[in-house]
Amino acid sequence: MFFWLSLIILPLHSQITHSHSIVLGFLQLKDEFGLGMVFNGVQLEYRYGLQWKINDHEILYQPKLGLGVAFNRGMLGAQMHIAPVNVTWTMPFYEKDRHSIKGGVNFITDYNYQWYELHDGPLFWNAEIGLAPTICYGYQWDDKRINAGLQNSLIGFTSRRQGYDPYFWMFTWKDFVVDPHKDLKFGSLNHYNHTKISLEFVPDIFKMHSFAYEFDYLGYFYGYRFDRINHNLLWRMLL
Repeated sequence: MFFWLSLIILPLHSQITHSHSIVLGFLQLKDEFGLGMVFNGVQLEYRYGLQWKINDHEILYQPKLGLGVAFNRGMLGAQMHIAPVNVTWTMPFYEKDRHSIKGGVNFITDYNYQWYELHDGPLFWNAEIGLAPTICYGYQWDDKRINAGLQNSLIGFTSRRQGYDPYFWMFTWKDFVVDPHKDLKFGSLNHYNHTKISLEFVPDIFKMHSFAYEFDYLGYFYGYRFDRINHNLLWRMLL
């Protein structure tokens, strides 16, 4: 409730910008449920951005929706990635000449759903509700700019499917919403790790678009291990 109220109150006291991002990624899934095999493929993702700037503070709300397909030895794997809440707050720590450093924290609700032909049906999931410190370095010359960012999970609640019936499947509301939330466990880096490294190039700060590379790693270590890696190429347009 506090989050949605903030979306109403913030516009009254801030500058607002909108953005749309298209992300093409090389997807890798390594799942202990998949006998530890690595499934390689592609993922297409869309992100909508809503940013408020209040004095020196910036708040970015950026939900995500992605769909990917991957293969191993001719067998198909598929993934759906949803982050309905993805909020990052930052403030400047250093600004001098052409250099700047900003830091803050990210709060995310991140859901990954996998399906493997190997099992002929069951839906697997990994859910994260967590906090992550974030830092960004920027360098500007003429009308161009480069931004480098690092974000790494610190603490959060995660869940992971721990068993399944290999002869039965049904994609229901329970599979997507109820089950990922009913076994949430609190932990830190000994439990899971979500790391994101990004490098963005803005060719003209007045043209309102940019290109970026992003490395996104998610690992779950409690029970059946799950690892996901995305090498993403991103195009972003500001409105």
